[in-house]
Amino acid sequence: MHLNPDHYLQTDAGRVFTAERNAAAWEQLYVDLSTAINARPRRIVMVVGVQGAGKSTWTNKCLTESDDTVYVDSTFATATRRTRVIEIAKKAGIPVSAVWVKVSLESALRRNKARPADEVVPDEAVENVFRIVEPPSLSEGFQEVIIVDNDSGTVHRASTSPSDWLRNVHFLES
Repeated sequence: MHLNPDHYLQTDAGRVFTAERNAAAWEQLYVDLSTAINARPRRIVMVVGVQGAGKSTWTNKCLTESDDTVYVDSTFATATRRTRVIEIAKKAGIPVSAVWVKVSLESALRRNKARPADEVVPDEAVENVFRIVEPPSLSEGFQEVIIVDNDSGTVHRASTSPSDWLRNVHFLES
């Protein structure tokens, strides 16, 4: 399952963003996440990164791997913004991992411009999020933090599980 607040902004005419619609989208995402984890999934993966980083692309590649995982995909730029998903997971007794899809500002801006017209985010918004990004950390309550560097093609992992400590760095397959 793939949850993204942008999905709730879709209309027959394309994505329509207003502050009110965005707030409602987030609330609906939290409701749907709570419902989903009570139904079946045993794990949440929070996919973090600036607009245009490749979060949804990464998530869509992972969706076929496991039906017991809910992927929650958004910028989640600050620890405060990530808190509610972590609290929902803890309340349900489900582990939550973070995947930070990291790119340079230049890459994010380039990828953003290649999106469908109704999904392009203003450059200023991408730049603002890039400036405030707080990398996810285990101290927030994540079981593991994976950094997918879309510029270099490397993946780094930090985990609370000792069996994962040896699997720190590997390269992405092309």
